[in-house]
Amino acid sequence: MNKTCHYDYNNFAHGKAFIFYRQGYDKYASKVFYSPAAIDILLRSNLVGTKGKAAAPDISLFCDKWKKLLDRKFEEIGNESEKKTEPTYFIDLIKSQKRRYAVRGTTLSDSAQNINQAEWPHLFILDRTHSDHAHIAQSFRKWHLNRREQEIVQLLLDDHSNKEIALNLNLSYNTIKGYLRLLMRKLDVNSRAGIISRLLYINNLNVNYS
Repeated sequence: MNKTCHYDYNNFAHGKAFIFYRQGYDKYASKVFYSPAAIDILLRSNLVGTKGKAAAPDISLFCDKWKKLLDRKFEEIGNESEKKTEPTYFIDLIKSQKRRYAVRGTTLSDSAQNINQAEWPHLFILDRTHSDHAHIAQSFRKWHLNRREQEIVQLLLDDHSNKEIALNLNLSYNTIKGYLRLLMRKLDVNSRAGIISRLLYINNLNVNYS
């Protein structure tokens, strides 16, 4: 199955937060190339420990995780991706200080000889999401969320756990789980991160969340 993309890096790379990753196999070591914007986001993310002076994050650990998520996504969608050109898929959501970034991924082919190789290079793109009140209100209207769903989403945005949401709204834990399942179905996503990213994502980005 060919899920490869071809990017003009001269136009793409300027100012973008991205990571190019080729996983090591056999005698070849992993290769990682990232933009300054990407490393800045990861250094400030809540995924990096902050004991004493923060060390530079091991980018390959992020890439290994995102590669697994993307490969699993490709397995789930099967041949559906062949209908799209340059498919990129939402795979994760990270928080960097007070900002959230959606992580999109795709596989690349830099030459025809690479198409049949077992290990294609991967490209991960970090896009800032928008959480201002006007944008959120617009998303609520777009997805026809009722009052209770809006309350739950607001608490999700404040990083509350399911248990904390239940306590805040004076509802049972199982009721909150039920609401989250309904929200996932309504927004066509399969995780809490997917709910947040679907509602906060910049409208003009072409992203497949399924």
